[in-house]
Amino acid sequence: MRAAGSLLLVLAARLAGAQEPVLLRLNPHVGDTLHTRLEQTMDVSVAAPGSALAQAKPLVTTLTLHSRTIVRSVQQWSASVMTIVDSATMTSTDAHAAAQTAAAERALEGQQWVLQLGSDGTVESARDKRGALVSRDMAEALSAMPAVFPRRAMAVGQTWTREMPLPSGGALGARGSGHVRAVFKLDSLSKGGTNAFISMRGDILPDSTQQGVALSGSITGTMELDRGRGWMTESIFQIVLTSMIAPPTASGFAPMKFVTHVTQRLRTMDKR
Repeated sequence: MRAAGSLLLVLAARLAGAQEPVLLRLNPHVGDTLHTRLEQTMDVSVAAPGSALAQAKPLVTTLTLHSRTIVRSVQQWSASVMTIVDSATMTSTDAHAAAQTAAAERALEGQQWVLQLGSDGTVESARDKRGALVSRDMAEALSAMPAVFPRRAMAVGQTWTREMPLPSGGALGARGSGHVRAVFKLDSLSKGGTNAFISMRGDILPDSTQQGVALSGSITGTMELDRGRGWMTESIFQIVLTSMIAPPTASGFAPMKFVTHVTQRLRTMDKR
């Protein structure tokens, strides 16, 4: 009986240890070089309310970026990294956009940015290689990583809520003002707690109806955090964004609805 009781105590202790809260944070190592592949597909459909979106041929744009992120310095709650774009490939179903996509590829390749990242994933600042500040929207896109992590330790099964600004243009094609309210969950930990698997589900909410644009939508995703490396190794996000644009009544134009679907996958790997 004593042996059985002791065994139960050992098992209980192990189970309790497995459920101990852990910190989820960016904490890379100085000198590390992280090789990243970002793949994004975006299709945009447009129609007047009451018409069938299925009959409208969507505009599809794809982007593939290969980049390196070099960790320059690390403090308790932030890290300074340099990101270099090694290659960029863009495609579009718009036959008239070939020149623009080619120009965008040339503009991206070889670009260098210095980012100051908070341990929760927040882009605190971003500068180009000349030292000029980069816009907030561009900085958020460059990080390819939402500010998702809580400051407190989390146990498997626990959730937390974050609100993040929605880029005002560019990648999502949003011309209104909005933000994302998302609920994150620590789904599981690998053996030893080295890798954390996180899921999220959120809503896109309007801040206002500026310029006659009303936004709504949803975002879902999964992430894998390598806690030993202190970096996100894989993430997949799916976004559905609806923009209702109401022209001035005097214009005589009917309201238009833009529906944008975005799928984004980010993978960080060692160079082979």
